[in-house]
Amino acid sequence: MIKLPVIRAGLCIALGTAMFACGKGADTAPETSIQKALRTSTNLDSAAIGSATVAMRQFLDASREGSPTRENLQALTSCGDSGGESYFPTTLLAGYALLPFDMHGDTVVARAAAVTVAEQDVDRRASGFTARIRVREDILEWDVIPTDQPDQWVVCNGIRFGYFGADSLTVWRPDGANYDKALSLVDSIVKARGN
Repeated sequence: MIKLPVIRAGLCIALGTAMFACGKGADTAPETSIQKALRTSTNLDSAAIGSATVAMRQFLDASREGSPTRENLQALTSCGDSGGESYFPTTLLAGYALLPFDMHGDTVVARAAAVTVAEQDVDRRASGFTARIRVREDILEWDVIPTDQPDQWVVCNGIRFGYFGADSLTVWRPDGANYDKALSLVDSIVKARGN
């Protein structure tokens, strides 16, 4: 027969351990995705992240509406998704801020806070496009993958930016809006952000 003090001691030890474990975990807030990215970024391949960061900056700089390097997009996005050709809806990029990257195998998952000033889509009722001026900031992701060439990476699987089509084929909203006004908004955001 087991004596009562032995059972009582075992029960006290078990309860004390459980309370300590529960109490310790209760004080910890859940980890956010940004905190996780910052924590894991120290374990990533720094050479791969560095090369992917260069490719991502080149992609976003070339994607900014009115960019003089827009012709570089074809080479920066040629990864089996129609060579970076446009698809709709599309947005007009004004600015961005890179966020911490993550890595899955040899693919770098790039993140950026992107500021866009307009959105364009195909007009399903007429042969043309619709566009709406608005300012919006979103956290977006892309896959950046290595090519067969050393230190060369391409941007895939994410949103593309850019205005496609002429104003004569585009109905702008709100009334009085047009591409020139959207481009002026891009310029003012670039000046305000300094990038």
